[in-house]
Amino acid sequence: MSKDKYTLEEKELYRMLLELNYSEPYIQLENIEQVTGLRRSRLMPIIGDLISKGKVLGGNEEVMGTLLRTYTPIVKGGNAYGWPCDTYKYNEWMGFQL
Repeated sequence: MSKDKYTLEEKELYRMLLELNYSEPYIQLENIEQVTGLRRSRLMPIIGDLISKGKVLGGNEEVMGTLLRTYTPIVKGGNAYGWPCDTYKYNEWMGFQL
């Protein structure tokens, strides 16, 4: 998908997800709300669009016996990383922005 197929809101939210994901492997909606200042009702359509465009992996993960709904950015090659800092330097990771 070409870069111009994303709205400004999608690009900005994806950038924030990349930033969060660099140090937080389990991004939940509450984390996204805190960082963006947006409410769930505004965030979910944008997240849904990014999921449908193949840029965010949304799903349930079991973490220490608890089921969490998480959102992870998908980067070049179709990969989603729980700990991208093990593979990429910060500047490299942020180079995946839309």
